[in-house]
Amino acid sequence: MVKKYLKTSELLSFSTAGFGRSMIYNLMSTFLLIFYTDAMQLEFKHAGAIILFTRIFDAFNDPVMGIIVDKTKTKFGKLRPFLLISPPLILVSTILLFYVPDFGYTGRLIYSAATYILWASCFTVQDVPFWGMSAVVSPLENERNKLLSTARIFCTIGGIVPTLLVGALTDKLGLSKGYLISAVLISVAGTSLSWLAFFGTKERMEDKKDKITVKEYFVAYTKNKPLILIIISSILGSAMLMAQTSGAYLANYLFSAYKKQFPVQTVMTVAIGAGMMVAMVLMPILRKKMSLKSIYIASAFFGAVVHLIMYFIGYSNFYLFLGMLVFAGLPLGIFNVITYAMIADSVDYLEWKTGRRSEGACFACQTFISNLTAGISNFITTQVLDIFGYIQPERIRDASGKLIEIVQTQSTHTLDGMFIMVTIIPAVSLALCAVPMFFNNYTGSKKEEIQKELAARRENA
Repeated sequence: MVKKYLKTSELLSFSTAGFGRSMIYNLMSTFLLIFYTDAMQLEFKHAGAIILFTRIFDAFNDPVMGIIVDKTKTKFGKLRPFLLISPPLILVSTILLFYVPDFGYTGRLIYSAATYILWASCFTVQDVPFWGMSAVVSPLENERNKLLSTARIFCTIGGIVPTLLVGALTDKLGLSKGYLISAVLISVAGTSLSWLAFFGTKERMEDKKDKITVKEYFVAYTKNKPLILIIISSILGSAMLMAQTSGAYLANYLFSAYKKQFPVQTVMTVAIGAGMMVAMVLMPILRKKMSLKSIYIASAFFGAVVHLIMYFIGYSNFYLFLGMLVFAGLPLGIFNVITYAMIADSVDYLEWKTGRRSEGACFACQTFISNLTAGISNFITTQVLDIFGYIQPERIRDASGKLIEIVQTQSTHTLDGMFIMVTIIPAVSLALCAVPMFFNNYTGSKKEEIQKELAARRENA
């Protein structure tokens, strides 16, 4: 009888914490760019530069956090202590991130850059150890995959919450106040739930050897071929999420005529989320029939075809577009789970190759990937909007001195550009991201042999 390690209570605690974290992360990833351009009134070149620079900074900051995690030793383990101290930091920094100070343009620009760097640093303190937990709660691959699959489903659901709240509050309270109140409500709820990742989990796998030096760490890092291929593939696929990250622009301008009938962005997010959830539920079934490599490649090409079909259909029929978003969500759901599963595999590969697991280092790459790809995606968005002549809302004060924000009507040329931004560009990006995976040979019989050898090593140890 195979011994079981992962408890149901741990699965629920970890997944619920993911729900809370996803609320906060999706608030930032979905609304920060439009907050900068429409509420903070930053120029495209400045908004794009802040996001891209901070994402690159945070991308390289993540491996540093990974080193810190790997060198940490407490009675709680090496990952869980950071899950205890990070929620208050994220709470404060999220509220500051979505506050519009009454400064001049230069002051707002400096404030935006400083608060985003602060938020990114605080979130990294939690992000690296949070996903690293999936590699230490159990030595069994099926239990790790179950944890990841369930957590990603909860994260997808949690990501819908900001679209339900932000649109309603900004329409009612105005852009500046609406974003701030949304940030307060979401950060309080999200950080409270995220504490469950500390209180409800246990670390079971530990590298008992002496801690490696920074030099040895990076030498071992370069030997992890599966991880390197995941990084390259993810960078090439940076634009696959543009339908999500640009959703606020689509809701406010491309499909604004439907806003009186229902919350457009929420409906779009639910459509994508529905496809993602179906894919994540189907992932264990696919996993029994196909390798991770095959699933990854097939999903990428499927997504590229879907986005091309969306482009030729056009955006005149919102309901048809909505139906296509469900299919567009299928590969995104697969990637949400499979990337973490492949990184968890890379931890085993690194242990086989070097004798050390370094969960913090490997899972730092996931946050490295998320930050870098999001920065590239947002930067592409700013460039496309600028090229196609997007007009920012106008901020004026009435006779009483009250600030009024007037949303501008966009030209057909601008709307066409927005549609290209969420169809053609993601299609090309998805096709490109499949290419590196053809060179991944950690699959099939080779992977089985390595897993057996690792099991024998652990048994002997």
